[in-house]
Amino acid sequence: MFDFDFESLESELLENPENPFISLTVTGLDGSEYSFDVQRGCMVREVKASLEKLRGIPVFEQRLCRDFHELKDESFLHDGCELQLLRSVVNDAEWLEQCIKANKELVREAAMREVSVLAYAAEALRADQDFALDLVSGHGFALRYFSADVRANREVVLSAVQSAGSMLKCAEAGLKGDPEIVLAAVQHDAKALMHADPDLLHDTDFTMQAMATNRLVADYLLSLTLEGKVQAETKRKSEEAWQQGEADARDSGLTLESAHLQFLRNEALFLDSRSVDEFDRSHLAGAFSFAERSPMLARLVQEGEDLEQTANPALKQLVRFPNKAVIVYSDSGSDDLSLGYISRCVRVTQELRRACRRQPSLGHEKRIFRLIGGLNQWKRAGFPVHGDQRPLINDHILFEGGIHGYLNLENDI
Repeated sequence: MFDFDFESLESELLENPENPFISLTVTGLDGSEYSFDVQRGCMVREVKASLEKLRGIPVFEQRLCRDFHELKDESFLHDGCELQLLRSVVNDAEWLEQCIKANKELVREAAMREVSVLAYAAEALRADQDFALDLVSGHGFALRYFSADVRANREVVLSAVQSAGSMLKCAEAGLKGDPEIVLAAVQHDAKALMHADPDLLHDTDFTMQAMATNRLVADYLLSLTLEGKVQAETKRKSEEAWQQGEADARDSGLTLESAHLQFLRNEALFLDSRSVDEFDRSHLAGAFSFAERSPMLARLVQEGEDLEQTANPALKQLVRFPNKAVIVYSDSGSDDLSLGYISRCVRVTQELRRACRRQPSLGHEKRIFRLIGGLNQWKRAGFPVHGDQRPLINDHILFEGGIHGYLNLENDI
């Protein structure tokens, strides 16, 4: 066991608390020696900055070593020590480039010729509000290249828009509602209003001031009003069309029994909305092919079809018998969105009703129906079909109850 006086150590520590500063001695190869205090835990780059300030030795020329090992700029110093200083000639292209990018006079001179060079200036320079204010006073377009903090400076933004009104778009959001700044911008460019806070445009006093500042403001405000009305009307028509389509899908459903009754009485035209290949494989007896993706349907709805000259058999029947019910079908006839799709007959029904509203010769829109359950339900009921009698989905056989059930086999083979 050993005897150690902990109380004496504690007393010594209390009497000599850790100094927040450390002393450094930097020795050069020429025998020069520099001693100074720095904050404990500082970085090597801070020591270099102190040397530059105290002795005029540029940071880019300094190489600091400890025990002959070079220290990185990010290294920390926690205790006093002796460092060795090596000076190198500044001929490194990267250092030279950084010096140029941070040189206010060089950057200002370059920006006077081509303002876009500011995009390549040092980050610190693009965050310098005094430099920005000096530059934008004659070159307002320079504002776009400065930092967000600079673009939030009211004095800088006001100076910029006085020579380039469109630079209002580069100002931080809070300044776009500043009446003085916006008026200064529209004085040179009426279209600067498109970047102003919308609430400001609803202020009658402000708009009157703006029109007095620039006579073109009135024309621009009128164009904004007209554009807003056009957009509102377009939105209204789009919503109406969507609601009408929903209504068409909802109230156009026809039950299998009603469809079969009209089939027996020859009171309806049946249209097959599936592809031509699917129609050729099997279709409801007496039906006409009217594929969802056919160019004919697109022309009928979007461009209008010359119904008097049409060669399409289905359209001929639609025009010839304007009072007959029209029943559109597909494989299943479902309009259940939870299934992840809507049957083709729903879309064709919607488009045909839309066409009827545009072309009265097609008859009333309410005569267009879709067959609930589709061709598969028609087949299951044993009603007349031409071609394959089996239920199909997208031209593939639908095995109800699994393939074993369809082949009348036991599940356990």
